[in-house]
Amino acid sequence: HSLLVLLAFKKEEGMPITYSVSSDGHVIRAIAGGHVTPEEFVDYEIDHAIDKRIKSPVTELFEIRYNALKNITMDEMKKVLERRGENKTPHTIHRCAIVVSPNDTHGWNLAKFYEGMTILHAPESVIVFGDPVVAASWLGIEHD
Repeated sequence: HSLLVLLAFKKEEGMPITYSVSSDGHVIRAIAGGHVTPEEFVDYEIDHAIDKRIKSPVTELFEIRYNALKNITMDEMKKVLERRGENKTPHTIHRCAIVVSPNDTHGWNLAKFYEGMTILHAPESVIVFGDPVVAASWLGIEHD
């Protein structure tokens, strides 16, 4: 899939989350780097949920760099999910592979918590992986 646009949410805390959408609107590739704040995570969740370029069904490869989520607590992640639930945009058929280094214990635990909480948001399917190539394979896309 060719990439159409790259959006970046730039805050003072460092390079946060960037994402691109394939030209057909069915594939999102996102990267979280630097030190993401809870507000930046919410911005990403809401912005890509209402992005008009994205078409159902959508597959998302979300790579979280080592320690990118170190400033986010479990309580803040719960708030992120609550804010996401307030968004009235209908959920699309969505398969998401979150990639976190197994060596990033905090990031891994937050991602697994998120994975468990999204069970409540059908028709979404979220799985956490430690390897981006395996994650891309599960989604049926190539890893860049």
